[in-house]
Amino acid sequence: MFENSLFSETYAIFVRWTRKTMRKPLILFFSLVQPIVWFLLFTQAFQSIANVPDFKAISGTGSYLTFFSAAVIIQTVISSAMQSGLGMVTDMESGYLDKLRVAPISRFSILTGKVLSDGARILIQVAIIIALGYALGVTIVTGVGGLLILLVLAVTFGVAWSGLSIFIALATKNSEATLMINLLTTFPLLFLSTAVMPKSFLPNWVQTVATYNPISYIADGFHTLIIHGFEWATIGQAILVIAVVGTVTLLATTAMFRRAVTR
Repeated sequence: MFENSLFSETYAIFVRWTRKTMRKPLILFFSLVQPIVWFLLFTQAFQSIANVPDFKAISGTGSYLTFFSAAVIIQTVISSAMQSGLGMVTDMESGYLDKLRVAPISRFSILTGKVLSDGARILIQVAIIIALGYALGVTIVTGVGGLLILLVLAVTFGVAWSGLSIFIALATKNSEATLMINLLTTFPLLFLSTAVMPKSFLPNWVQTVATYNPISYIADGFHTLIIHGFEWATIGQAILVIAVVGTVTLLATTAMFRRAVTR
């Protein structure tokens, strides 16, 4: 009985957030504008990087567009994850979260339904970016199987990063602060990783940072599936990093959320 109630409550919250997203398709679209601009303009401006000696030998492809596609997918995931925190702030400012405090509903289902809806939104957005990449000439050497694994990695990484965004939102209770902190803590990590450039092409200090940067392992996993093939050691490292990041962010967010709804 309890399991059925928990499932129905989680589903109701999931549907609520999904409908909220679908009612504002422009938000879904505009969150893709920057990744699309990156795909169409950034790669054109820097396509000559592929002509650098040893680029193909090191990256596995002679196309910077193909290499950079992993960065665009990661940026799409991060941008979508940031919306999660902003949505939570909106609920706090509108008083909806106060209503949930007194409602006979599990606190776990509130947060779980929200995070699952984030995963669904991320899936749609990443699928659009992959389709755009395919139209521009990016192919995935691992085929349909690799595509499915890539989508799973992207969605689970997005859910893990959503936990960080929600934690910031619950801590600040302010949309401007949430957006600013998200930008300052996420996008620098993207450029200090192996997503934008092969590791050996980076300055020594950036290589050091990239070694400990979780986004590097996600990028390497994407590069493997798109360019190299099923290198399971690299894919396994990406899965492990996602698991660690998700455990830390979601546990911290759960603790913060319980505090927020019990005050």
